[in-house]
Amino acid sequence: MSISIRLTGFMLYCPAPHMIMSWVYPKEKIRHQWSDVEYWAEIASTLEGGGFDLLFFADGLGGGNNAPSAKYGIQFPTHDPLTLIPYLAAKTTELGFAVTMSTTFYPPYLLARKLASLDHITKGRIGWNIVCSIASGEARNFGMERLPPHDERYDRADEFMEVVQKLWHSWDDDALLMDMEHGIFADPDKIHTIDFSGKWFKVQGPLAVLPSPQRYPYLFQAGSSDRGRAFAAQHAECVFGIANGTKQMGEFVQDVRDRTERAGRDPAAMKFIWSAQPLVAETEVEARTRHAEIRERIPIEAQLALMSAHWNLDLTRYDLDKPVQDLNLDVQGTKGMLEGYVRGNPDITLRDIAGNYLSSSDNSPMVGTASQVADYLVYLIEEGGGDGFQITPSYYAPDFYRDIVATLVPELRRRGVLRSDHEPSMTLRERMAR
Repeated sequence: MSISIRLTGFMLYCPAPHMIMSWVYPKEKIRHQWSDVEYWAEIASTLEGGGFDLLFFADGLGGGNNAPSAKYGIQFPTHDPLTLIPYLAAKTTELGFAVTMSTTFYPPYLLARKLASLDHITKGRIGWNIVCSIASGEARNFGMERLPPHDERYDRADEFMEVVQKLWHSWDDDALLMDMEHGIFADPDKIHTIDFSGKWFKVQGPLAVLPSPQRYPYLFQAGSSDRGRAFAAQHAECVFGIANGTKQMGEFVQDVRDRTERAGRDPAAMKFIWSAQPLVAETEVEARTRHAEIRERIPIEAQLALMSAHWNLDLTRYDLDKPVQDLNLDVQGTKGMLEGYVRGNPDITLRDIAGNYLSSSDNSPMVGTASQVADYLVYLIEEGGGDGFQITPSYYAPDFYRDIVATLVPELRRRGVLRSDHEPSMTLRERMAR
């Protein structure tokens, strides 16, 4: 079977974008601090030169509300990636940019306006990762004691999507006239209020931004719960997934495609990008030695703190060595995350999960030579399905991406499996469709 793999880069605008303690640089390698724009410009230019489709920014509106997150720099502090993207767009010509924005806390008009403006600035290279916030810390930063229930957040997000799509389409294609001779800027009959009034939102419109190159951003979503999959099938163009093996990958792809078809959309057009954290070196021994050194520097306290933030639950209150399915962890936002672990190993404990959380296991096929890792990536797509991988740093950036582009990318190109049919004038949506 002939396959074609696309690559995206995963980051947060923070000291340790993914791997805990990755802010601990070897002193001789520090060229730019993470808060300097030059740091991010180097990453963006590296990804573009390596044929990556986009730089994806995860984001959150909480953090820093417990001692370990501040002590170890666990995805804290986090700066606003919306402020960074215009600079990176000016430094690149092809690379797309996806930004995470929450339907729980952004007003729909404000979000629609910002993303339409960014689509202009990037010349059609912007994407939106649609999320419903999961962290109680975010709620408390916005005057709430707790988040609404999980499914209610998605119901609200469905209405949110209806509003922003109406705003993005509130101008007809030929509304802008710029008639210098008669002094007419636009045809008011072709610019429409939306007069939306729903359960959660009331918005007049129209959107005060010209129709952008893509009309609306390319839409990403990463929900793994039943409700999240239904939302993706209704709204998303690309789904980010995490799966334990090719069987789970195939089941996930088939389930979302079936739901997409039932929603009246083309299931074949849905893209699937899988989380991957490769560590490549000249020899397998060197790769595994580096991997062990990276993992040894991460305290269990830091791992648990990150898991607690992601799962919206203080995990330090539970027995770390008891099977998680025997713990009462079926709480808001946690069930979907746990199911994948338990399906892979019914006896898995919190200590087991913490040891490999956001990193590869000791015997992971993602750790090895470029040839070995490429073998595994190809195998995953051939057997599990999907369209490519979200490459997340396993050690300090930007050198991680420089190493990937210097080692793994040439190996994938040698095999003829890395997508490279890109043109500078393509929008992100056009690029993802190829």
